[in-house]
Amino acid sequence: MKYKKIVTGALVLAGTLTLAACGGNSSASSGNSKTLNMVQTSPIDSLDPVLGYETSSCTIIGNTYEGLYSVDNSGDVKLALASKVKTSSDGLTQTYTIRKNAKWSNGDDVTAEDFVFAWQRLADPKEASGFNFELGAAGIKNADDIVAGKMSPDKLGVESKGKKTLVIHYASRVPYAKNILSFSALAPVDKSYYQKNGKKFAQDSQHLVAAGPYKVSKWKSGDNTITLVKNNKYWDAKAVKVDKVKIQVITDPEKAAIAYQNGTVDYTPLSSQVASKYKKTAGYKNQLGDFIQYLMFNMANSNVNNSALHQAIAYSINKQTIVKDVLKDGSEVANSMIMKNLVTDPGTNKDFASESTKGYTYSPAKAKAAWAKAKKQTSTRSITLMYDDSDPAYDNVAAYIKAQVEKNLSGFKVNLQQVTKKTRLSKLSSGAFDVMLTRWGPDYADPTAILTMYRSDNNSNYMKWVNKDFDAAMDQAASRDANDSAKRYKDLLKANDILVDSAACPPLYQVSSPVLQRSSVHGLVDHLAGVTYRFKYVTVK
Repeated sequence: MKYKKIVTGALVLAGTLTLAACGGNSSASSGNSKTLNMVQTSPIDSLDPVLGYETSSCTIIGNTYEGLYSVDNSGDVKLALASKVKTSSDGLTQTYTIRKNAKWSNGDDVTAEDFVFAWQRLADPKEASGFNFELGAAGIKNADDIVAGKMSPDKLGVESKGKKTLVIHYASRVPYAKNILSFSALAPVDKSYYQKNGKKFAQDSQHLVAAGPYKVSKWKSGDNTITLVKNNKYWDAKAVKVDKVKIQVITDPEKAAIAYQNGTVDYTPLSSQVASKYKKTAGYKNQLGDFIQYLMFNMANSNVNNSALHQAIAYSINKQTIVKDVLKDGSEVANSMIMKNLVTDPGTNKDFASESTKGYTYSPAKAKAAWAKAKKQTSTRSITLMYDDSDPAYDNVAAYIKAQVEKNLSGFKVNLQQVTKKTRLSKLSSGAFDVMLTRWGPDYADPTAILTMYRSDNNSNYMKWVNKDFDAAMDQAASRDANDSAKRYKDLLKANDILVDSAACPPLYQVSSPVLQRSSVHGLVDHLAGVTYRFKYVTVK
Protein backbone atom coordinates (compact mmCIF):
# COMPACT_ATOMS: atom_id res chain seq x y z
CA MET A 1 0.00 0.00 0.00
CA LYS A 2 -0.48 -1.23 1.81
CA TYR A 3 -0.47 -1.07 0.53
CA LYS A 4 0.79 0.63 0.77
CA LYS A 5 -1.90 -1.49 1.59
CA ILE A 6 -5.47 -0.28 0.68
CA VAL A 7 -7.47 1.32 3.52
CA THR A 8 -10.63 -0.41 4.74
CA GLY A 9 -13.13 1.93 6.40
CA ALA A 10 -14.84 0.78 9.59
CA LEU A 11 -18.54 0.72 10.28
CA VAL A 12 -20.35 2.35 13.15
CA LEU A 13 -23.48 0.53 14.21
CA ALA A 14 -26.25 2.52 15.80
CA GLY A 15 -26.26 2.27 19.57
CA THR A 16 -29.98 1.71 19.64
CA LEU A 17 -29.66 -1.69 17.97
CA THR A 18 -29.96 -4.50 20.48
CA LEU A 19 -27.87 -7.64 20.65
CA ALA A 20 -30.97 -9.80 20.58
CA ALA A 21 -31.92 -8.33 17.22
CA CYS A 22 -28.53 -9.35 15.80
CA GLY A 23 -28.47 -12.91 16.99
CA GLY A 24 -27.12 -14.05 13.65
CA ASN A 25 -29.57 -16.89 13.11
CA SER A 26 -31.13 -15.74 9.87
CA SER A 27 -29.09 -16.15 6.71
CA ALA A 28 -29.04 -14.17 3.52
CA SER A 29 -28.25 -17.40 1.73
CA SER A 30 -31.12 -19.51 2.98
CA GLY A 31 -32.79 -21.17 0.02
CA ASN A 32 -29.67 -20.70 -2.07
CA SER A 33 -26.68 -22.53 -0.62
CA LYS A 34 -24.29 -21.21 -3.27
CA THR A 35 -24.58 -17.46 -2.79
CA LEU A 36 -22.42 -15.32 -0.51
CA ASN A 37 -23.78 -11.91 0.50
CA MET A 38 -21.36 -9.50 2.14
CA VAL A 39 -20.66 -5.88 2.98
CA GLN A 40 -17.59 -3.95 1.89
CA THR A 41 -17.03 -0.53 3.41
CA SER A 42 -14.86 1.34 0.92
CA PRO A 43 -16.14 2.57 -2.47
CA ILE A 44 -15.26 0.93 -5.79
CA ASP A 45 -12.99 3.40 -7.54
CA SER A 46 -12.07 1.29 -10.59
CA LEU A 47 -12.16 -2.33 -11.75
CA ASP A 48 -9.23 -1.79 -14.10
CA PRO A 49 -6.41 -3.80 -12.44
CA VAL A 50 -3.97 -0.99 -13.14
CA LEU A 51 -6.14 1.70 -11.57
CA GLY A 52 -8.16 -0.08 -8.84
CA TYR A 53 -6.90 1.19 -5.49
CA GLU A 54 -9.57 0.90 -2.80
CA THR A 55 -9.93 -2.28 -0.75
CA SER A 56 -13.27 -3.13 -2.35
CA SER A 57 -11.82 -2.63 -5.82
CA CYS A 58 -8.78 -4.81 -5.15
CA THR A 59 -10.96 -7.51 -3.63
CA ILE A 60 -13.14 -7.65 -6.74
CA ILE A 61 -10.16 -7.44 -9.11
CA GLY A 62 -8.35 -10.13 -7.13
CA ASN A 63 -11.30 -12.48 -7.64
CA THR A 64 -12.13 -11.69 -11.26
CA TYR A 65 -8.54 -11.56 -12.47
CA GLU A 66 -5.61 -13.76 -11.59
CA GLY A 67 -1.88 -13.32 -12.04
CA LEU A 68 1.06 -15.63 -12.51
CA TYR A 69 0.58 -16.53 -8.86
CA SER A 70 -2.25 -16.52 -6.37
CA VAL A 71 -2.52 -17.02 -2.60
CA ASP A 72 -4.49 -19.86 -1.05
CA ASN A 73 -6.37 -19.78 2.25
CA SER A 74 -3.26 -20.88 4.14
CA GLY A 75 -1.36 -17.89 2.81
CA ASP A 76 0.81 -20.00 0.50
CA VAL A 77 1.75 -18.46 -2.85
CA LYS A 78 1.09 -20.86 -5.72
CA LEU A 79 1.27 -20.76 -9.49
CA ALA A 80 -2.03 -19.60 -10.97
CA LEU A 81 -2.29 -18.55 -14.64
CA ALA A 82 1.24 -19.87 -15.08
CA SER A 83 1.72 -23.63 -15.13
CA LYS A 84 5.48 -23.60 -14.63
CA VAL A 85 8.47 -21.30 -14.21
CA LYS A 86 12.14 -21.67 -15.05
CA THR A 87 14.72 -19.50 -13.30
CA SER A 88 18.19 -18.77 -14.68
CA SER A 89 21.28 -19.72 -12.68
CA ASP A 90 21.91 -16.10 -11.67
CA GLY A 91 18.27 -15.65 -10.66
CA LEU A 92 17.85 -12.59 -12.88
CA THR A 93 15.67 -14.15 -15.58
CA GLN A 94 12.47 -16.11 -15.18
CA THR A 95 10.54 -17.78 -17.96
CA TYR A 96 6.88 -18.52 -17.30
CA THR A 97 4.63 -20.82 -19.27
CA ILE A 98 1.02 -19.59 -19.31
CA ARG A 99 -1.52 -22.39 -18.91
CA LYS A 100 -2.92 -23.73 -22.15
CA ASN A 101 -6.43 -23.61 -20.72
CA ALA A 102 -6.06 -20.09 -19.29
CA LYS A 103 -8.79 -18.11 -21.04
CA TRP A 104 -10.63 -14.85 -20.65
CA SER A 105 -14.34 -15.04 -19.95
CA ASN A 106 -15.05 -13.94 -23.55
CA GLY A 107 -13.13 -16.95 -24.88
CA ASP A 108 -9.86 -15.16 -25.71
CA ASP A 109 -6.68 -16.97 -24.71
CA VAL A 110 -4.72 -15.41 -21.86
CA THR A 111 -1.39 -14.62 -23.51
CA ALA A 112 2.06 -13.52 -22.44
CA GLU A 113 1.45 -10.28 -24.32
CA ASP A 114 -1.51 -9.57 -22.01
CA PHE A 115 0.92 -9.49 -19.11
CA VAL A 116 3.41 -7.30 -20.97
CA PHE A 117 0.66 -4.88 -21.95
CA ALA A 118 -0.76 -4.66 -18.41
CA TRP A 119 2.60 -4.19 -16.70
CA GLN A 120 3.74 -1.53 -19.13
CA ARG A 121 0.53 0.36 -18.37
CA LEU A 122 1.12 -0.13 -14.65
CA ALA A 123 4.63 1.36 -14.93
CA ASP A 124 3.57 4.23 -17.19
CA PRO A 125 3.50 7.43 -15.08
CA LYS A 126 0.72 8.75 -17.32
CA GLU A 127 -1.60 6.14 -15.79
CA ALA A 128 -0.63 7.33 -12.28
CA SER A 129 -1.42 3.95 -10.74
CA GLY A 130 -1.30 3.89 -6.96
CA PHE A 131 0.52 0.57 -7.19
CA ASN A 132 3.10 1.38 -9.86
CA PHE A 133 5.91 0.97 -7.31
CA GLU A 134 5.15 -2.77 -7.07
CA LEU A 135 7.08 -3.52 -10.25
CA GLY A 136 10.23 -1.97 -8.82
CA ALA A 137 9.62 -3.67 -5.48
CA ALA A 138 9.62 -6.99 -7.35
CA GLY A 139 13.02 -6.08 -8.81
CA ILE A 140 11.87 -5.94 -12.44
CA LYS A 141 14.46 -4.28 -14.66
CA ASN A 142 13.97 -0.56 -15.42
CA ALA A 143 10.70 -0.39 -13.47
CA ASP A 144 11.74 2.40 -11.11
CA ASP A 145 13.16 4.56 -13.89
CA ILE A 146 9.99 4.14 -15.96
CA VAL A 147 7.74 5.06 -13.03
CA ALA A 148 9.94 8.12 -12.45
CA GLY A 149 9.48 9.18 -16.08
CA LYS A 150 13.13 8.58 -17.00
CA MET A 151 12.49 5.74 -19.47
CA SER A 152 9.80 4.60 -21.86
CA PRO A 153 7.37 1.89 -20.62
CA ASP A 154 8.42 -0.38 -23.47
CA LYS A 155 11.83 -0.68 -21.79
CA LEU A 156 10.31 -2.60 -18.87
CA GLY A 157 12.08 -5.90 -18.23
CA VAL A 158 9.27 -8.12 -19.45
CA GLU A 159 8.71 -9.68 -22.88
CA SER A 160 6.57 -12.25 -24.63
CA LYS A 161 8.22 -15.01 -26.58
CA GLY A 162 5.34 -16.65 -28.30
CA LYS A 163 1.72 -16.76 -27.25
CA LYS A 164 2.20 -18.56 -23.95
CA THR A 165 5.79 -17.73 -22.91
CA LEU A 166 6.50 -14.76 -20.67
CA VAL A 167 10.04 -13.73 -19.76
CA ILE A 168 10.82 -11.43 -16.83
CA HIS A 169 14.22 -9.74 -16.52
CA TYR A 170 15.17 -8.63 -13.01
CA ALA A 171 17.63 -5.93 -12.00
CA SER A 172 18.22 -7.80 -8.74
CA ARG A 173 17.10 -10.90 -6.93
CA VAL A 174 14.03 -10.33 -4.79
CA PRO A 175 13.19 -13.33 -2.57
CA TYR A 176 9.54 -12.31 -2.22
CA ALA A 177 8.95 -11.39 -5.89
CA LYS A 178 6.31 -14.08 -6.35
CA ASN A 179 4.33 -12.60 -3.44
CA ILE A 180 4.16 -9.30 -5.29
CA LEU A 181 3.28 -11.01 -8.56
CA SER A 182 0.23 -12.50 -6.83
CA PHE A 183 -1.24 -9.04 -6.06
CA SER A 184 -4.23 -7.70 -8.00
CA ALA A 185 -2.31 -4.86 -9.67
CA LEU A 186 0.00 -7.39 -11.37
CA ALA A 187 -2.85 -9.19 -13.14
CA PRO A 188 -2.88 -9.29 -16.95
CA VAL A 189 -5.27 -7.26 -19.07
CA ASP A 190 -6.77 -8.64 -22.29
CA LYS A 191 -4.88 -6.41 -24.72
CA SER A 192 -7.17 -6.82 -27.74
CA TYR A 193 -10.30 -6.37 -25.63
CA TYR A 194 -8.90 -3.26 -23.95
CA GLN A 195 -7.91 -1.68 -27.26
CA LYS A 196 -11.29 -2.49 -28.76
CA ASN A 197 -13.24 -0.88 -25.90
CA GLY A 198 -11.02 2.13 -25.27
CA LYS A 199 -12.38 4.51 -22.61
CA LYS A 200 -15.37 2.22 -21.98
CA PHE A 201 -13.09 -0.47 -20.57
CA ALA A 202 -13.99 -1.35 -16.94
CA GLN A 203 -16.74 1.26 -16.77
CA ASP A 204 -19.45 -1.37 -16.37
CA SER A 205 -19.99 -5.11 -16.49
CA GLN A 206 -20.63 -4.95 -20.24
CA HIS A 207 -17.05 -3.78 -20.79
CA LEU A 208 -15.18 -6.17 -18.55
CA VAL A 209 -13.70 -9.61 -19.03
CA ALA A 210 -12.26 -11.91 -16.39
CA ALA A 211 -9.54 -14.51 -16.07
CA GLY A 212 -10.20 -15.40 -12.44
CA PRO A 213 -12.71 -17.54 -10.52
CA TYR A 214 -15.50 -14.97 -11.00
CA LYS A 215 -16.70 -12.42 -13.51
CA VAL A 216 -18.70 -9.24 -12.96
CA SER A 217 -22.37 -9.70 -13.79
CA LYS A 218 -24.23 -6.59 -12.69
CA TRP A 219 -22.43 -3.31 -12.16
CA LYS A 220 -21.68 0.11 -13.58
CA SER A 221 -19.27 2.73 -12.32
CA GLY A 222 -20.76 4.49 -9.30
CA ASP A 223 -22.95 1.58 -8.20
CA ASN A 224 -22.87 0.51 -4.57
CA THR A 225 -23.89 -3.06 -5.33
CA ILE A 226 -22.06 -5.54 -7.49
CA THR A 227 -22.70 -9.18 -8.35
CA LEU A 228 -19.94 -11.65 -9.19
CA VAL A 229 -20.84 -14.93 -10.85
CA LYS A 230 -18.76 -18.03 -11.35
CA ASN A 231 -16.54 -17.83 -14.42
CA ASN A 232 -16.96 -21.16 -16.19
CA LYS A 233 -14.00 -20.43 -18.46
CA TYR A 234 -11.65 -20.13 -15.49
CA TRP A 235 -8.91 -22.76 -15.73
CA ASP A 236 -9.74 -24.13 -12.25
CA ALA A 237 -13.53 -23.59 -12.31
CA LYS A 238 -14.21 -27.01 -10.75
CA ALA A 239 -12.63 -25.76 -7.49
CA VAL A 240 -15.08 -22.84 -7.18
CA LYS A 241 -18.00 -23.80 -4.93
CA VAL A 242 -20.01 -20.59 -4.53
CA ASP A 243 -21.93 -19.58 -7.67
CA LYS A 244 -22.55 -15.94 -6.76
CA VAL A 245 -21.00 -13.29 -4.56
CA LYS A 246 -23.22 -10.26 -3.98
CA ILE A 247 -21.38 -7.30 -2.51
CA GLN A 248 -23.01 -4.23 -1.02
CA VAL A 249 -20.80 -1.21 -0.49
CA ILE A 250 -22.28 0.39 2.61
CA THR A 251 -20.52 3.33 4.20
CA ASP A 252 -23.52 4.43 6.27
CA PRO A 253 -23.16 2.80 9.71
CA GLU A 254 -26.80 2.26 10.52
CA LYS A 255 -27.67 0.85 7.11
CA ALA A 256 -24.83 -1.66 7.33
CA ALA A 257 -26.04 -2.81 10.73
CA ILE A 258 -29.60 -3.17 9.49
CA ALA A 259 -28.43 -5.21 6.50
CA TYR A 260 -26.93 -7.84 8.79
CA GLN A 261 -29.78 -7.54 11.25
CA ASN A 262 -32.36 -8.21 8.54
CA GLY A 263 -30.44 -11.19 7.22
CA THR A 264 -29.71 -9.65 3.82
CA VAL A 265 -25.96 -10.07 4.25
CA ASP A 266 -23.89 -12.93 5.66
CA TYR A 267 -20.82 -10.92 6.58
CA THR A 268 -20.13 -7.38 7.75
CA PRO A 269 -17.22 -5.64 9.49
CA LEU A 270 -17.75 -3.99 12.87
CA SER A 271 -16.28 -0.76 14.18
CA SER A 272 -14.37 -0.05 17.37
CA GLN A 273 -17.38 1.75 18.85
CA VAL A 274 -19.63 -1.31 18.85
CA ALA A 275 -17.27 -4.29 18.79
CA SER A 276 -17.52 -4.81 22.54
CA LYS A 277 -21.34 -5.01 22.33
CA TYR A 278 -21.15 -7.96 19.93
CA LYS A 279 -18.52 -10.09 21.62
CA LYS A 280 -21.14 -12.52 22.89
CA THR A 281 -23.22 -12.47 19.74
CA ALA A 282 -23.39 -15.55 17.52
CA GLY A 283 -21.24 -14.91 14.48
CA TYR A 284 -18.86 -12.49 16.18
CA LYS A 285 -15.16 -13.04 15.60
CA ASN A 286 -12.09 -10.88 15.81
CA GLN A 287 -8.45 -10.90 14.82
CA LEU A 288 -5.68 -8.37 14.45
CA GLY A 289 -6.03 -6.47 11.21
CA ASP A 290 -3.54 -5.52 8.55
CA PHE A 291 -2.78 -1.89 9.39
CA ILE A 292 -0.44 -0.10 11.76
CA GLN A 293 -1.86 3.30 12.72
CA TYR A 294 0.89 5.86 13.27
CA LEU A 295 1.87 9.51 13.16
CA MET A 296 3.78 10.78 10.12
CA PHE A 297 5.81 13.97 10.52
CA ASN A 298 6.56 16.02 7.40
CA MET A 299 10.34 16.44 7.21
CA ALA A 300 10.03 18.77 4.26
CA ASN A 301 8.26 21.25 6.55
CA SER A 302 10.94 23.23 8.42
CA ASN A 303 8.51 23.99 11.25
CA VAL A 304 8.00 20.29 11.89
CA ASN A 305 11.40 18.77 11.13
CA ASN A 306 12.87 18.54 14.61
CA SER A 307 13.66 15.17 16.16
CA ALA A 308 13.42 16.42 19.76
CA LEU A 309 9.90 17.67 19.05
CA HIS A 310 8.96 14.31 17.53
CA GLN A 311 10.30 12.52 20.60
CA ALA A 312 8.44 14.84 22.95
CA ILE A 313 5.16 14.13 21.18
CA ALA A 314 5.82 10.38 21.04
CA TYR A 315 6.59 10.21 24.76
CA SER A 316 3.37 12.13 25.51
CA ILE A 317 1.06 9.47 24.10
CA ASN A 318 -0.09 6.53 26.18
CA LYS A 319 -0.73 3.92 23.52
CA GLN A 320 -2.16 1.51 26.07
CA THR A 321 -4.88 4.03 26.88
CA ILE A 322 -5.71 4.38 23.18
CA VAL A 323 -6.37 0.66 22.70
CA LYS A 324 -8.01 0.01 26.08
CA ASP A 325 -10.07 3.14 26.71
CA VAL A 326 -10.43 4.97 23.38
CA LEU A 327 -10.83 2.13 20.87
CA LYS A 328 -11.90 -0.82 23.05
CA ASP A 329 -12.14 -3.08 20.00
CA GLY A 330 -9.25 -5.50 20.36
CA SER A 331 -6.65 -3.30 18.71
CA GLU A 332 -3.18 -3.75 20.21
CA VAL A 333 -0.31 -1.41 21.02
CA ALA A 334 2.23 -1.29 18.18
CA ASN A 335 5.93 -0.68 18.75
CA SER A 336 7.10 -1.94 15.37
CA MET A 337 6.22 -0.61 11.93
CA ILE A 338 5.66 -4.26 10.99
CA MET A 339 2.39 -5.72 12.21
CA LYS A 340 2.12 -8.86 14.30
CA ASN A 341 1.54 -12.17 12.52
CA LEU A 342 3.05 -10.99 9.22
CA VAL A 343 6.64 -12.30 9.38
CA THR A 344 8.58 -14.67 11.63
CA ASP A 345 12.29 -15.02 12.34
CA PRO A 346 13.63 -17.85 10.11
CA GLY A 347 15.96 -18.95 12.91
CA THR A 348 13.80 -18.72 16.03
CA ASN A 349 10.30 -18.55 14.54
CA LYS A 350 9.62 -15.51 16.75
CA ASP A 351 7.33 -12.81 15.40
CA PHE A 352 9.12 -9.85 13.80
CA ALA A 353 7.08 -7.37 15.83
CA SER A 354 8.10 -9.01 19.12
CA GLU A 355 11.80 -8.67 18.24
CA SER A 356 11.45 -5.02 17.28
CA THR A 357 12.73 -2.09 19.33
CA LYS A 358 10.22 -0.78 21.84
CA GLY A 359 10.59 2.77 20.57
CA TYR A 360 8.85 5.45 22.61
CA THR A 361 6.61 4.38 25.46
CA TYR A 362 4.57 6.78 27.54
CA SER A 363 6.73 8.91 29.85
CA PRO A 364 5.66 12.44 30.88
CA ALA A 365 9.13 13.05 32.34
CA LYS A 366 10.92 12.12 29.12
CA ALA A 367 8.34 14.11 27.13
CA LYS A 368 9.09 17.23 29.17
CA ALA A 369 12.86 16.74 28.83
CA ALA A 370 12.60 16.33 25.06
CA TRP A 371 10.32 19.36 24.86
CA ALA A 372 12.83 21.47 26.79
CA LYS A 373 15.46 20.49 24.23
CA ALA A 374 13.14 21.14 21.29
CA LYS A 375 12.30 24.65 22.53
CA LYS A 376 15.99 25.56 22.26
CA GLN A 377 16.17 24.25 18.69
CA THR A 378 12.92 25.43 17.12
CA SER A 379 10.43 28.24 17.49
CA THR A 380 7.53 25.91 16.64
CA ARG A 381 4.86 26.01 19.33
CA SER A 382 1.96 24.44 17.46
CA ILE A 383 1.24 21.89 14.77
CA THR A 384 -1.83 20.73 12.86
CA LEU A 385 -2.72 17.06 13.16
CA MET A 386 -4.56 15.95 10.02
CA TYR A 387 -6.72 12.83 9.75
CA ASP A 388 -9.50 11.62 7.50
CA ASP A 389 -13.14 10.67 7.93
CA SER A 390 -12.89 7.03 6.82
CA ASP A 391 -13.17 5.72 10.39
CA PRO A 392 -15.24 7.44 13.11
CA ALA A 393 -12.67 6.26 15.68
CA TYR A 394 -10.13 8.72 14.30
CA ASP A 395 -12.00 11.63 15.89
CA ASN A 396 -11.53 10.13 19.33
CA VAL A 397 -7.92 9.07 18.75
CA ALA A 398 -6.98 12.52 17.43
CA ALA A 399 -8.73 14.25 20.34
CA TYR A 400 -6.87 12.03 22.80
CA ILE A 401 -3.51 12.80 21.18
CA LYS A 402 -4.25 16.52 21.30
CA ALA A 403 -5.17 16.37 24.98
CA GLN A 404 -2.11 14.31 25.93
CA VAL A 405 0.40 16.41 24.02
CA GLU A 406 -0.98 19.70 25.32
CA LYS A 407 -1.02 18.28 28.85
CA ASN A 408 2.60 17.12 28.79
CA LEU A 409 4.19 19.84 26.63
CA SER A 410 3.53 23.15 28.36
CA GLY A 411 2.80 25.94 25.92
CA PHE A 412 2.38 23.66 22.91
CA LYS A 413 -0.84 23.50 20.91
CA VAL A 414 -2.21 20.80 18.61
CA ASN A 415 -4.79 21.89 16.04
CA LEU A 416 -7.02 19.16 14.63
CA GLN A 417 -8.05 19.05 10.97
CA GLN A 418 -10.37 16.37 9.62
CA VAL A 419 -10.47 15.95 5.84
CA THR A 420 -11.92 13.45 3.41
CA LYS A 421 -9.87 10.39 2.59
CA LYS A 422 -9.32 11.68 -0.93
CA THR A 423 -8.02 14.97 0.44
CA ARG A 424 -5.74 13.20 2.90
CA LEU A 425 -4.14 11.20 0.10
CA SER A 426 -3.74 14.36 -1.95
CA LYS A 427 -2.15 16.19 0.98
CA LEU A 428 0.25 13.29 1.51
CA SER A 429 1.32 13.30 -2.12
CA SER A 430 1.80 17.07 -2.24
CA GLY A 431 3.46 17.31 1.18
CA ALA A 432 0.87 19.81 2.41
CA PHE A 433 0.68 18.71 6.05
CA ASP A 434 2.43 19.04 9.41
CA VAL A 435 1.71 15.67 10.94
CA MET A 436 -0.70 13.03 9.70
CA LEU A 437 -2.59 10.35 11.58
CA THR A 438 -2.39 7.65 8.94
CA ARG A 439 -1.84 3.95 8.38
CA TRP A 440 -0.13 1.55 6.03
CA GLY A 441 -0.70 -2.12 5.32
CA PRO A 442 1.23 -4.80 3.41
CA ASP A 443 0.53 -5.83 -0.17
CA TYR A 444 2.67 -8.94 0.39
CA ALA A 445 3.96 -10.82 3.43
CA ASP A 446 7.42 -9.34 3.89
CA PRO A 447 8.82 -6.43 5.97
CA THR A 448 9.81 -4.64 2.78
CA ALA A 449 6.11 -4.19 1.98
CA ILE A 450 6.20 -1.55 4.74
CA LEU A 451 9.82 -0.49 5.05
CA THR A 452 10.50 0.22 1.36
CA MET A 453 8.17 3.21 1.64
CA TYR A 454 10.75 5.00 3.82
CA ARG A 455 13.75 4.69 1.56
CA SER A 456 15.04 8.13 0.62
CA ASP A 457 14.62 7.33 -3.08
CA ASN A 458 11.06 5.98 -2.87
CA ASN A 459 8.24 8.02 -4.40
CA SER A 460 5.95 6.95 -1.55
CA ASN A 461 8.23 8.43 1.10
CA TYR A 462 5.66 11.15 1.71
CA MET A 463 7.34 12.50 4.83
CA LYS A 464 10.66 12.95 2.98
CA TRP A 465 12.60 11.20 5.72
CA VAL A 466 16.27 10.52 4.89
CA ASN A 467 18.53 8.22 6.88
CA LYS A 468 21.70 6.78 5.35
CA ASP A 469 21.93 3.92 7.86
CA PHE A 470 18.35 2.89 7.09
CA ASP A 471 19.02 2.95 3.34
CA ALA A 472 22.21 0.93 3.85
CA ALA A 473 20.40 -1.75 5.84
CA MET A 474 17.71 -1.98 3.17
CA ASP A 475 20.38 -2.19 0.45
CA GLN A 476 22.15 -5.02 2.26
CA ALA A 477 18.89 -6.94 2.57
CA ALA A 478 18.25 -6.50 -1.15
CA SER A 479 21.74 -7.34 -2.40
CA ARG A 480 24.49 -8.86 -0.25
CA ASP A 481 22.12 -10.81 2.02
CA ALA A 482 19.26 -11.40 -0.42
CA ASN A 483 19.80 -15.15 -0.47
CA ASP A 484 20.63 -15.60 3.21
CA SER A 485 17.29 -15.53 5.02
CA ALA A 486 18.81 -15.14 8.50
CA LYS A 487 21.08 -12.23 7.59
CA ARG A 488 18.38 -10.60 5.49
CA TYR A 489 15.97 -10.79 8.42
CA LYS A 490 18.49 -9.06 10.69
CA ASP A 491 19.05 -6.33 8.08
CA LEU A 492 15.33 -5.62 7.93
CA LEU A 493 14.97 -5.72 11.71
CA LYS A 494 17.80 -3.17 11.93
CA ALA A 495 16.09 -0.95 9.35
CA ASN A 496 12.80 -1.15 11.23
CA ASP A 497 14.49 -0.24 14.52
CA ILE A 498 16.28 2.74 12.97
CA LEU A 499 12.96 4.00 11.64
CA VAL A 500 11.07 3.52 14.90
CA ASP A 501 13.84 5.00 17.07
CA SER A 502 14.00 8.08 14.85
CA ALA A 503 10.48 9.06 16.04
CA ALA A 504 9.80 10.26 12.50
CA CYS A 505 6.65 8.15 12.36
CA PRO A 506 5.83 6.74 15.81
CA PRO A 507 3.64 3.61 15.58
CA LEU A 508 0.53 3.74 17.75
CA TYR A 509 -1.56 0.60 17.38
CA GLN A 510 -2.35 -2.35 15.15
CA VAL A 511 -6.01 -2.24 14.21
CA SER A 512 -8.40 -5.04 15.05
CA SER A 513 -10.67 -6.66 12.50
CA PRO A 514 -13.95 -7.59 14.21
CA VAL A 515 -16.76 -8.94 12.03
CA LEU A 516 -20.14 -10.61 12.18
CA GLN A 517 -20.27 -13.73 10.03
CA ARG A 518 -23.01 -16.33 9.58
CA SER A 519 -22.17 -19.83 10.75
CA SER A 520 -23.18 -21.05 7.28
CA VAL A 521 -20.17 -19.31 5.70
CA HIS A 522 -16.89 -21.23 5.67
CA GLY A 523 -13.48 -20.47 4.22
CA LEU A 524 -13.87 -16.69 4.12
CA VAL A 525 -10.38 -15.78 5.33
CA ASP A 526 -9.36 -12.18 6.04
CA HIS A 527 -5.80 -12.18 4.69
CA LEU A 528 -3.30 -9.93 6.45
CA ALA A 529 -1.44 -9.12 3.22
CA GLY A 530 -2.45 -8.66 -0.40
CA VAL A 531 -5.99 -9.26 -1.65
CA THR A 532 -8.16 -9.39 1.47
CA TYR A 533 -10.59 -12.17 0.46
CA ARG A 534 -10.28 -15.08 -1.97
CA PHE A 535 -13.82 -16.27 -2.74
CA LYS A 536 -12.55 -19.32 -4.60
CA TYR A 537 -12.16 -21.13 -1.28
CA VAL A 538 -15.53 -20.15 0.24
CA THR A 539 -18.44 -22.50 0.80
CA VAL A 540 -21.92 -21.61 2.04
CA LYS A 541 -23.91 -24.38 3.68
